[in-house]
Amino acid sequence: MVMDRCLRVVTVLACSAGLLACGSDSSAEDETGSSNDDAPSGEDESGAGEDTAESGESGEDTAETGESTGEDTGASGLTYWKDTKAILDSRCVGCHAEGEVAPFSLETWEQVENFAPLLAASILDGSMPPWPPVAGCNDYLDERALTEDERETLLIWLDDAYPEGDVADAPPDPEPSTPFEPTISVALPEPYTPSGTLDDYRCFAIPWPEEITEESFVVAQNTFPDRSELVHHVITFVADPDEAAFYQGLDDAEDGPGYTCFGGPGKTDWSARWLGAWVPGAQVMHAPEGTGLRVEPGSLLIVQVHYNLIGGEVGPDQTSIGFELADSVEREGAYVPVVNYGWVLGATPMSIPAGASEVSHSVSIARDSPIFLYLTQSLGVGSSVTLDLWEAALHMHLLGERGHLEVAKSGDEASCLLEIDEWDFNWQGSYQLEEPVEFGPGDSLELGCVFDNSAENQPIVDGEPKTPEDVGWGDGTFDEMCLGVVYVAAQ
Repeated sequence: MVMDRCLRVVTVLACSAGLLACGSDSSAEDETGSSNDDAPSGEDESGAGEDTAESGESGEDTAETGESTGEDTGASGLTYWKDTKAILDSRCVGCHAEGEVAPFSLETWEQVENFAPLLAASILDGSMPPWPPVAGCNDYLDERALTEDERETLLIWLDDAYPEGDVADAPPDPEPSTPFEPTISVALPEPYTPSGTLDDYRCFAIPWPEEITEESFVVAQNTFPDRSELVHHVITFVADPDEAAFYQGLDDAEDGPGYTCFGGPGKTDWSARWLGAWVPGAQVMHAPEGTGLRVEPGSLLIVQVHYNLIGGEVGPDQTSIGFELADSVEREGAYVPVVNYGWVLGATPMSIPAGASEVSHSVSIARDSPIFLYLTQSLGVGSSVTLDLWEAALHMHLLGERGHLEVAKSGDEASCLLEIDEWDFNWQGSYQLEEPVEFGPGDSLELGCVFDNSAENQPIVDGEPKTPEDVGWGDGTFDEMCLGVVYVAAQ
């Protein structure tokens, strides 16, 4: 059915969960005469590092004017052990640790001392820690952004020549996280060595374990990168048994483990569902309490791995994923796309003219629209029941500038789900709300995206900015998308 096909579009379009990130496909390679290596994701990441390095001079001057280390304290009285270690551990060390994706570690005092001159500029310009959502839109779990107090503490301490202080003042170990006890674990079928100079995007077909013979629900999951210095993100999709052969065929048709994929697990078919995602520093992904994502026996997992090859020695990876399953849940959850289906099906153009610097596209989807009528039926609840929205994500490609996703209520009232003012293709994510937003009769989901197709905002191909061209909806690297994703469960 067309409606079933439309609902499943999230599998191709939703490239994240915790994260949404995409790479180039074979069509882009044919157009440019190069491979995924020319996609600018790596360039953006390295560029951020260059800005930070260039700004290190002020920090070095500060260090030269007052070498306050050991048990000394500066004028402010702030020290590493007493005041800043806990902040760095909670906001930075998830990525900046040995073997992780960041280019240097901040786990020990010696490491922090070495790199302290570089930290202030990244904190001042907001590039670190990376946290795209606009403050004040909503409150999210596992937020990486510095609070104003944390930011001020770090900047004063750095300006004060970053004293070490006394190790006796070290903060207590953090509270242990919610225990994760996987029911099953799956791994890439065989080790895969990524190729290219910047990025490699690869999908791997993995059968759902045969020992799971009944319908089950994923209530928690965690990803374990084998080569964490290379793995930039992982997105897991699931294809129901009647669609599994299509995706297995994509894997079988390409030499070596897995197959090249961009945007989602299939090039022309939309028959898989998003199951979860991982990005560096992510915690165990728990479904909202009482909810879970259904998986049928005989299903096929498709695991998309984005390998970033700038900072690590390339070698074989065999990433694995653990799933905690339940036989039943109080309320089935589902990831649902928020999109103009006219764009997707080609009935309505999503035009972004060459040279245009401020192009807006938007869509409004009412609670009583066919997509949500179909969803409530599949969830086994009444068509007029109020839904809870627990998670939100945005997805655009390389020309995206900013976007927002909100629930419009009667009158002028609206509840912001997610707003991103400085879109970065390399730092896409899915954000779980601290409290759900209600989505009931009379409400609508509002999605808006703004694109910049000017000459100054073109991706780099073969060392040169690409010439602006008219752009529309599509899966390719140089196509565009305007997509929202929400995690939905009935109240």
